[in-house]
Amino acid sequence: MLSNLRFRVGPLGRIKRGAQEFQGTSRRAVNFLPGQNLSPKSRVNLALSNKQPILPQLINIEAQKLSGCIKMESSRYKSRSAALIYKGRVIACVYGSKSRPEQVFGPEAYGLMMSEISSVNSDVDSYILADDLVESAAAMFHGGVFNPAPAEDKLESLSGCMQFIHDLAAPGSIAVVDEEGHPVCFLYLSGGSLLGINSLNSLVKDKDIRSLKQYIQKHQSEILANSMVTASSSIDALSFSLLGQSDPQLRPQSRLGVCSVSELDAVREAANLVGVYSFKPTEAARAVRSDRFISRRDLSAKQTKIGYSVHTNFDISTGA
Repeated sequence: MLSNLRFRVGPLGRIKRGAQEFQGTSRRAVNFLPGQNLSPKSRVNLALSNKQPILPQLINIEAQKLSGCIKMESSRYKSRSAALIYKGRVIACVYGSKSRPEQVFGPEAYGLMMSEISSVNSDVDSYILADDLVESAAAMFHGGVFNPAPAEDKLESLSGCMQFIHDLAAPGSIAVVDEEGHPVCFLYLSGGSLLGINSLNSLVKDKDIRSLKQYIQKHQSEILANSMVTASSSIDALSFSLLGQSDPQLRPQSRLGVCSVSELDAVREAANLVGVYSFKPTEAARAVRSDRFISRRDLSAKQTKIGYSVHTNFDISTGA
């Protein structure tokens, strides 16, 4: 779907005067991922800070199998990037910069993102998302595109796309774009229900589908839909480790990972020290004998003696 969407020039995407405007994949594709407004209230937080070492934080996110989104904007590299996290693994990633004419996706995008994330000039934003919402958003990267007949009424097209995703019983997403091909909003669906709306237009509210229907009635628009039939095994095949090098198919791109394969093995081995080493219980303390402080050489000292005396008429004291 992303290849069918255009972009609006942002502060970091200004084009030099006289240069031809790029009309391909959006430079602002990071905005197409679910926003923080769709983050549920939860006691668990997906907090990533580039003011602290990145690797231990990634290990923690992967160990807890958190789902969410990480977005980064770098003023130094004039770039924006975002990674969609599903149960502690990267299921989608996009990277764009002023120096590149098109977006970069997948492991290569993630490698570029991680190479810039530690810079003091990079702003990082991360938040938790529901698992089914992440699956629906990932359909934009991995799902098949469904285009309704152009002659249909736009409201009927929207309803038809929603029904199409419902009939497949799979997570999916719907994009509504204006007459110039610029995204208006994204709808995320799963199990026949609407999970949320990511609006990029002030006329469409994030939590009100009626405002979207009113927009469609008043403005020229186009409907695009994605759906992805998922299973636990297929999701694992579509995703890769946050550390970048755990999967064999990613090893040829080791230079793009957060750490090398050998370093990753060492980190994971260090993380499992508790399981590797076992400790024997401490032996019980021996009972303290009452005579332990008496010299063994003086055996007679261990025998208790009772002293007594006998008085006689002759004033002679006899002691035993």
